Amino acid sequence: MRKVLAILLAGPFLVLFLLAVTVNQVIDTASEPEVIIGMVNDAGAYDYVYDHIVENMVRDIVERGIEVNSGLDESSAPTVLTFDDPDAAAVAILGLVETLVPREYVKEKFEQGLRGLVPYLKGDTDEFTIDLEVQESVRAVPDAVRMLVAELKLTEKVIDDLLVPQMAEFSSQVSGDALGIDFTQQEIEETTRAVFAPEWLEGQFFGAIDEIVPYFAGDSDSFNVVLQFDNRVAILGQILKDKLNREDTLYTLVFTQVLDPLIQQTVAQSTSVGFGISLIEQEVVDAFEVIAPRAWVREQGSGVIDALIDYMVGAADELIYTVDLSDRKTAATLELQLLARQKLETTLGEIPACASNIDALGAARDLADGQLPRCIAGGQATIDLALRTFGSIMDAQVESFVGTQVPDQLSYSLADFESQVGGGLETVEDLRTRVIEGVSFTDQDLIDAMADGNDPESRADSEELLKILAAGVAITEKNITDNLDAAQLKQLEDIRGYMKTGLAIRWLLWVVVLIPLIAIAFIAGGGWSGRLKWAGGVAVVCALIVYLGITIGWSFVDVAIDQNPDLVVEINPEFRADYPRLASELESDEPVVRLKRALESWQAGWRGQTVPWIFAGLVAFAIGILWTRIIVLLGGRTIPWTPSTKTSGASTPSSAEAGTPSSVAVDVADIDSDEDDDQDGGAGGNGQDTDPDSDSGSKPGTSTFQV
Repeated sequence: MRKVLAILLAGPFLVLFLLAVTVNQVIDTASEPEVIIGMVNDAGAYDYVYDHIVENMVRDIVERGIEVNSGLDESSAPTVLTFDDPDAAAVAILGLVETLVPREYVKEKFEQGLRGLVPYLKGDTDEFTIDLEVQESVRAVPDAVRMLVAELKLTEKVIDDLLVPQMAEFSSQVSGDALGIDFTQQEIEETTRAVFAPEWLEGQFFGAIDEIVPYFAGDSDSFNVVLQFDNRVAILGQILKDKLNREDTLYTLVFTQVLDPLIQQTVAQSTSVGFGISLIEQEVVDAFEVIAPRAWVREQGSGVIDALIDYMVGAADELIYTVDLSDRKTAATLELQLLARQKLETTLGEIPACASNIDALGAARDLADGQLPRCIAGGQATIDLALRTFGSIMDAQVESFVGTQVPDQLSYSLADFESQVGGGLETVEDLRTRVIEGVSFTDQDLIDAMADGNDPESRADSEELLKILAAGVAITEKNITDNLDAAQLKQLEDIRGYMKTGLAIRWLLWVVVLIPLIAIAFIAGGGWSGRLKWAGGVAVVCALIVYLGITIGWSFVDVAIDQNPDLVVEINPEFRADYPRLASELESDEPVVRLKRALESWQAGWRGQTVPWIFAGLVAFAIGILWTRIIVLLGGRTIPWTPSTKTSGASTPSSAEAGTPSSVAVDVADIDSDEDDDQDGGAGGNGQDTDPDSDSGSKPGTSTFQV
């Protein structure tokens, strides 16, 4: 009956044991960093992130190219930096990542972080520090970047993919629209390489890195990166002047881009010089162009470019170039007088011949009155007479027109230049400021960029963050507590207190489990030997059942994970278009495989909770079996005992007859009257030994020594 009751109690013990090992594993997960660390390591998370996630992302970026919004204005389309050998470029970039942020470093800091944070959360300590030790990685940036630039031939790629398109845009908007100087594609490439020489680019880039890195490594209190462009503008100016060797370019600059717009501002669109003859402003410009010596034109073209360059680099305070037309006006007047006479002759030639004498008399009166004749009587002779009659008058009109409407000097100013550039470029003043001062970026500019507008508190936070970065990134409990209000801080402290208390009384969980096991032992086992065997046996059997149950049951968890649609990553179409390799990786089975590995690691720990019970139960069971012999070997109490007289068999001589003392010393530590768990002494109470393992004349648990 006792055994049946014990077996019935084994059921509740099994349930309690399963709950206990499960709760204990959950508690270990929350309170022991090694559980999470083991799950991450068993899943191969670090290798997966670097070899699959980061690598696919880098390859997607390299194959797509890197967009750079470096246009001359906001409307400019972004240019794309591409790589001739994407595989080699990806390998080089991944090497840079491994150099600056090695996976071993990430693993070390993740584990260090857990080992510092978890004891704080469970109340074992009131502070923690996680030093990310970023300074050495920051100091490695200059050499790593130089190696990357060399491996990728990045300077040449920047020139070809970024600067050449920008120079083409500059040529179109500035040299083309404003100066009338056009470049072919080959000339644009040559100009770009002359202005932005590779060695100059590398010097500026590496110089900026060398200036910034000490600040972030904590070796400097500030930084100031300045990119100077004044000498680059001077080179561009010389290239523009060299283009003036072509006659069409030279005359386009001086007349189409400079003189024509200026003359339009002073000369009327059409001016009458008498006798129905008018001169338009374009004819005035053409007259100046026809009579202008090439040397004079070249002088004006070079002067315009020199004035522009001097202004842009700060050598002059204003953009102003004056064209002296005083010497050119006399020659231009003669040219315009000749043009007016030609127009007059053409007009006279178009007048019909006189049809009658009356018409001829009217034409003669017209000439006498200084007017064009209504008809021509006398052919070419009449026309020549009209030219002689009107020519001097019209010459005076032309001379007066040139003298009054064409100034002796024309000034080309900043306003003229900006109007020709139009709205497709930043204001010339802004460009000039950049060229003169250079593009400067300081630690204060960085703080301004990080801060939220002019908010003093935001600026102070940005400064504090940069100081932390410069001093070395160390995460402490203050990073948590300083960002909590009073209520949240109290809640955190309450949680830490609950965790500390809960972990302190965690042993009660096993007390609850041991209660039914002890009950089973005392109910089914009459003596210590039986109790140990029952307790150990039940513990082993139940632990094995739980161990095998977890092992077998976990296969159903694997199936559930494989069939769970919620674990399928949904990829945004835009993300897929930008990162096709990474999207395919995230949609593959590999993330689920890594998750299963992590969970299997947790399951192994859960299952492993039963192993100590199996070993302890086996030990208890073995001790129970060997209990009597162990007691004998260890030595026990000395109990006087006189063997009882047997009821059958040969008579036993008395002690006196045998020459022995009346009693013997029996060394026992305990006399187990229930060796077989249900034996209560001799049969029928007559003292007969029914233990099959006992020898005649002795009792179990005793040793007889004859003296």
